[in-house]
Amino acid sequence: MRCKNLLILLSSLMLSLTSALAQQVYCPQHAKYIDLGMTQEEVIAACGQPLSKQTTDTPPMEKVPVKQLIYTALDTGSVYPGLNAAFYTAWSLPSGTSGIQAQVDIINNKVAGFSINGSSTNAMNLCNGISIQEGDSINKVYSACGTPTMVNDSYVNKIIPSETNPELWIYQLNQYQTPMSLTFVDGKLKSIK
Repeated sequence: MRCKNLLILLSSLMLSLTSALAQQVYCPQHAKYIDLGMTQEEVIAACGQPLSKQTTDTPPMEKVPVKQLIYTALDTGSVYPGLNAAFYTAWSLPSGTSGIQAQVDIINNKVAGFSINGSSTNAMNLCNGISIQEGDSINKVYSACGTPTMVNDSYVNKIIPSETNPELWIYQLNQYQTPMSLTFVDGKLKSIK
């Protein structure tokens, strides 16, 4: 009996962890899966009626993948400005105190935003004097700036455009699992948490 309870607990924990990152969740009530994009009727057919339904005024958000291209250029001059560079460059290291860091955010292979030294800007021309703006292709960035110092794959939260308020449905799949919330926008399942 103890082994059975442990097995149930472990399987519930795995299901909880899976649903925390879920794009798809198994509903044991009807032995079916639910996926993002399903209609409310399809979710009810798979999982039955939710414990509760509520409409919320909070705009719905979705995670959008973003590739952050980070370019760093440090000041390679002497750490002793004003002194004879011919003599001191052999003995000094780049200080890095007056360097520039540019970050170009790419969404769907298009430039979506910029920041230079942590401050947002609308465009940049730091790469060989070539102007790069929002909407330009990732290829233009690589052509102008070359290979980035670092590439970070992340995501940004974007508001899902909708004319109606989102609906939040709560399900309790079993007694060992924390409640699951489903967010519907315009009748389609947009998030599973």
